[in-house]
Amino acid sequence: MKLAATALGRLPPNVQGALWLVAGGFIFTTNGAMIRMLSFEIESVQIAFLRGLISLLFLIPLIATGRVKPWTSKRIQGHFWRTFMGTCSMVLGFYSLAMLPLADATAIAFSQPLFSVVLAALVLHEKVRWRRWTATIVGFVGVLVMVRPGSHGLQPGAIVALLNAMSVAISVLLVRRLSNSETPLMILTQFAIFSTLFLLLPAIWFWTWPSLFGWALAIGVALSATLGQYVWVQAFAHGEMSAVAPFDYLRLPFAVFVGWMIWGEMPVIWTYVGAAIVIGSALYIAYREATLARERRAAATPPATTVP
Repeated sequence: MKLAATALGRLPPNVQGALWLVAGGFIFTTNGAMIRMLSFEIESVQIAFLRGLISLLFLIPLIATGRVKPWTSKRIQGHFWRTFMGTCSMVLGFYSLAMLPLADATAIAFSQPLFSVVLAALVLHEKVRWRRWTATIVGFVGVLVMVRPGSHGLQPGAIVALLNAMSVAISVLLVRRLSNSETPLMILTQFAIFSTLFLLLPAIWFWTWPSLFGWALAIGVALSATLGQYVWVQAFAHGEMSAVAPFDYLRLPFAVFVGWMIWGEMPVIWTYVGAAIVIGSALYIAYREATLARERRAAATPPATTVP
C-alpha cells in the first residue's frame, strides 16, 4: 500500500486526480449496484435511512473524541436545508436505481450540470452567456433522447431520475454556500444526523427486516458511499477540475458493464446517443466555466511592476 501511494505521488497532479476519480467512479457504480440489489428486499426510503444511520454510527467516535462538534456550528439552518435537499436527492436517486436499469439511471444523472446552469442564472443571478445557454439547451435535448417521451409518455423511473438530478443540483448549490465557513467533516456529520432524523418516521412506516445478505448490502452501501465521497474529494484536491472532471463520465461504461454482468441488462442505442449529447454539453459547460474563471483571475491580478 505504501509503495503504491509513493508511486502515485510521483505522477503529475492531474494524472493523480484522474486516477482518484476513476476509482471513485467504480466505487459509486458498485454503490449503485448494491442499492439496486437491496431494493428487491426493502423500500428505497428505508435504504436511505439505513445509509444515514450506519454512516452516523461510523462518525460517533469522531464526535466522541471531539474531532467534530456538530453542536458548535453557527449555520444549523443552512445544514438543515442542505440536508433536506440532499435527503430528497438521495431517496429519489435510490428509487431511480430501483426503477431503471443501472446504466440508464447513471446516464440521466449526468444531466445535473445542466440544472446547475439554470439555477446559477435564476437563483444566484450569475451572468450566463449564450454559449453556455446553447450547451444547456443541447444537453436537455440529449435528455429527451434518453427518456424518449412519446405515445407511451415518460417512464416513471425517468421522471424520478430527472427530479433526482435537479435536487442534486440544488444540494450542490447549498453545499457551496456552506463550504465558505464549514469543514467537509462538519457538513458530512450534519448530513448524517439530519438525514437520519428526517427518514426515521418514513422508514418505520415502510419497515421490512432485511435478510442477513440485505444487512451486509446496507453496510456496504454506507461504507462505499463514504469512501466514494472521500475519493471524489481527493480527486479534485490533487488535480484541476477542468482536467479531472471528464473522467467522472467513465461511470457510464462501468454501469453498463456491471448492469450486464449482474442483471443481463444492455441499454438501447438511444441511451448511448442521449448520454453522449448530455456528456458533451456538460464538458463544454465545464470548459467555459474554467475559461471564465481564468479570465476573472487574470483581470483581478495587478500587472507586474518593473524596477528601472
